[in-house]
Amino acid sequence: MAGPRRAVRHLLGERRAVSDEDAGLLIYEQIWRAAAAEVGAEVRDLGSGFLEIARAGHKLRVRRNLVALDDPVTLRLVGDKPVVHRLLADAGLPVPEYLAFDRRELSPALDFLELRPPCVVKPAFATGRGRGVTCGVESPNDLRRAAAWAARWGRELLVERQGQGEEYRVLVLDGEVLDVLRRRPPRVTGDGRSTIAELIEAENGRRAASGGGDGLFPIDIDLDCLLMLRSEGLSLDSVPARDATVLVKRAANENGPRENESVADAAGAGFRGQMRAAATALGVRLASIEVIAPGIQQPLEDCGGTIIEVNTTPGLHYHYQLGEGPAGGMDSRTAVPVAVPILLRLLRRRDD
Repeated sequence: MAGPRRAVRHLLGERRAVSDEDAGLLIYEQIWRAAAAEVGAEVRDLGSGFLEIARAGHKLRVRRNLVALDDPVTLRLVGDKPVVHRLLADAGLPVPEYLAFDRRELSPALDFLELRPPCVVKPAFATGRGRGVTCGVESPNDLRRAAAWAARWGRELLVERQGQGEEYRVLVLDGEVLDVLRRRPPRVTGDGRSTIAELIEAENGRRAASGGGDGLFPIDIDLDCLLMLRSEGLSLDSVPARDATVLVKRAANENGPRENESVADAAGAGFRGQMRAAATALGVRLASIEVIAPGIQQPLEDCGGTIIEVNTTPGLHYHYQLGEGPAGGMDSRTAVPVAVPILLRLLRRRDD
């Protein structure tokens, strides 16, 4: 059918005709203009997505989620996943069992997988949005395919023991936890007629038509998607029953607002302390800390949770696009305005 054939072409690297760049620029302009209004600053559009924000004679510039808080060395360091795992472990923070390996030599990774299935395979350096990440790797053939996919972003790779629990995204600024999101994987709902491939295509079309408000990024049909469906006894050609919900990926990066929920009030003091400690160990001012855990009421080691990744220049839109907000905009009933304290911190640097 057309859907699966299109999916295979995408796996082989065919580019999309429509970029999410314009939608992202619009969403972030809304976010920064709202934050500027809150703190009494003015915004000037410099073109090409750059915004200049001024207050009391001081100016700063932003573009989408890019802000001038962390230095280039810190940004480069946090993009190195093996180094991040080592530094976090040295600070006494739980990280998954992992092994760094070269795409050209799979034997160590195959040995690791044999003792610790299921696993996650990912690029070792400087990728975001879940690019190249495959969860649910259970067999040597899975690992070979996952390594080939991840190697599109570089031959140095990581294999990790897959954690148990839900995925949480913790936004930390200068040691303060601004928000905690529970992020559930992307899903589609059957209509009794369409294949899963066609349902994914329709969902991506819905997101595009919303101008990014119903999800800034489309759902990629990649190996993570194929292995997720396989675990459910499904394929891209399967036709789910009407109103049946189907998880189409394990990684949550491409989920939509309906799958994100702010749960900061549920975060315990021990958990918050560990998130602050993680940022301190890496020397990063603004970061999202990605966690897999059964819950966040207690320290991670008490529930078997781990820190799986830390990202600099984190996406802020996730904290605004929650639940059933209006397409193409921000829902004030659910949004957590994280850009406000970030902007205040940026302005304070110039006021000092």
